[in-house]
Amino acid sequence: MSKLVSKLKQIAKATPVAALLTKPAQGEVSTVFVGMASIPSRVDSLRQVVEALLPQVTELGVYLNNWDAVPEFLKNPKIRVARSQDHGDVRDNGKFFWVEKTNARYYATVDDDINYPKDYIAQLIRYQNKLGGTYAVGVHGTTYPNPVVKLLRYRSLVHFMDPYNAFVPVDLLGTGTLLFERAYWNLKYSELGTPGMADVWFGVAAQKRNFGLWVIPRKAKWMTAIEQEQEVFNLFSEGRKDDHVQVEALKGAQVGSTRRSLLERVVRVSRIGAEFSIADAAALHTAANKIDLASLDETEYRLYDYALLVHKRERISDLPESLAEILEEYVRYLLNRASGNFYASDLEFEEKYKSILKQVGFENLPHFASQDWRFLGLKVPTQKAVKPAVAALAKPK
Repeated sequence: MSKLVSKLKQIAKATPVAALLTKPAQGEVSTVFVGMASIPSRVDSLRQVVEALLPQVTELGVYLNNWDAVPEFLKNPKIRVARSQDHGDVRDNGKFFWVEKTNARYYATVDDDINYPKDYIAQLIRYQNKLGGTYAVGVHGTTYPNPVVKLLRYRSLVHFMDPYNAFVPVDLLGTGTLLFERAYWNLKYSELGTPGMADVWFGVAAQKRNFGLWVIPRKAKWMTAIEQEQEVFNLFSEGRKDDHVQVEALKGAQVGSTRRSLLERVVRVSRIGAEFSIADAAALHTAANKIDLASLDETEYRLYDYALLVHKRERISDLPESLAEILEEYVRYLLNRASGNFYASDLEFEEKYKSILKQVGFENLPHFASQDWRFLGLKVPTQKAVKPAVAALAKPK
């Protein structure tokens, strides 16, 4: 146990090398390549996706599976096209066709049936940079028990169309909403195995590298699905019918979580530990509770208690004194939230904490506390518009 405590202390005090190295050098452009695969029945939605994303990226690659011809709207100098007639019908694996053929810093993969907002790529990069190069971020994420039981059942899903107020680790990211730093991952196209399960293969690749997958916060309807005519078969329906290959791949790579492993992923990054809030702790509990993950024991509390305290004390230079005085109690409250061991004393602390937040004032709160302010239902003050001074008009004589 002493070795484990020592390791946690080192993790808590360390500034991740990856996070430092991923900051662009002076003059470096944050180039983005987006890869997608499409089928002929989705020509109209494909056009919508291309029009939404092309202004946001450096290059866009479209893998056309079984198209008779290349649509005119894809004939653009920023667009690369690959066809199944030349490279085979690789289904969703086609999203990654260019992963070794581009020098872009970021590689993102998208679907041909989703409405992407104007700030989609910018937001993914924003959250990616909070973590560093050995991570990937997305909007559609799944948490599984270990071992995985079913691909589309007995899981906790954060759906891309739903609002979400937390920034937390998951076990799989949907490759319709994925972004990562290409050079750090050094992902090979050959790592994508049987077509039709790209989400699984990327999750396996992350597990083999011990890299993290995180789902980002967003407002309601930030992303929506583009309605399609009834499709007899799609990847989702296939997964419900037979998930044997997918489950075996996930089990073989030991993909899956415990409450302990979820919290370990949080404290591994000092900035994330410093910003860890009630919303994040509640989200971890919701995911863990849905798949019946065991609660933390007292020994595990001490490990994460220490790590979170170190991150918040060392990373937050302007922590108000009244918050600093209750920080140990606050971290314990967070762990109770995350573990599901919520007591009457936690409700009492919550009321005390609300009072302190109000005394400090919303505008003076560090990031985690401002997130707590919103989560606890306190009204966010609105800034009153300052009316410009109007010069007095001289009356004509």
